[in-house]
Amino acid sequence: MKNIAELMTERRSAQDFDPHYQIPEADFNAVIEAMRMAPSSYGILGQRLLIVNPGPMREKLAPCFYNQLNYLNASKFVIVLGVNHKGLKTAVTHTIDLKFQKDSELRSTYEGNIHKALFSGYLNDQQMDSYSSQQTYITTGIATVAAASLNIDTCMIGGFSSKALSEILIQEGLMQEHETPFITMAFGKSTKVSGDKLRTELKEFVKEF
Repeated sequence: MKNIAELMTERRSAQDFDPHYQIPEADFNAVIEAMRMAPSSYGILGQRLLIVNPGPMREKLAPCFYNQLNYLNASKFVIVLGVNHKGLKTAVTHTIDLKFQKDSELRSTYEGNIHKALFSGYLNDQQMDSYSSQQTYITTGIATVAAASLNIDTCMIGGFSSKALSEILIQEGLMQEHETPFITMAFGKSTKVSGDKLRTELKEFVKEF
C-alpha cells in the first residue's frame, strides 16, 4: 500500500470521467464516512452532503456547473453544504446540546469560548460565511486523501454558480436558506487529468524555526 505522500504526489485532478464506471458502493461509503468524521473548528456540526447521482437532477443542475465534463460524467457528485451566517448560531447551539447533555461548568466554558470567537461582534456576516466555508474545504481535503487511497479519482470544483444552484436546491426542498453550497466534488474513474503537477520546492515551502 502506498503511503499518503505517494498518493498525493501521484494524484491529479480529473478533468473528465468514464460515464459508464460505477464506484463500488463500499468504497464510496468509506469516503463519505471519512468526510463525516473530518475535523471541524470546535467540532461544530455545520455541514451536510448532497449526493447527485446521474439522472434528471444531475442534468437539471448542469447549467449551474457550466456543463463541465467532470460534473456531467462523474460516477458520484457531492455538494458540500455549510451553515451560513443565518444558521451558524443555531448550529453551535445544536452541537453544544448534543455534546453536553446536562448543564455543567465545562459546557459554560466551551460555549463561552465559541461565542467569544464567533459572536462577539468581531466577525461580520461575510466573515462568518468564510469561516463556515473553510470547514467544508477541510472536509473535501479529507475526501481527496480517502478517495486516492481507494483508487478513486476526484476533482474539487469551486467554479459554479452558487446563486443559481442555491435557488434550485431550495426550490427542490434539498437545502435551507441558512445553508450555502460552498464547495463540490466529483468522483469516478478519470479519462482525462490535469497536466504535470507543479508545486513549490520543499526547501521553499517549509521553514522550520
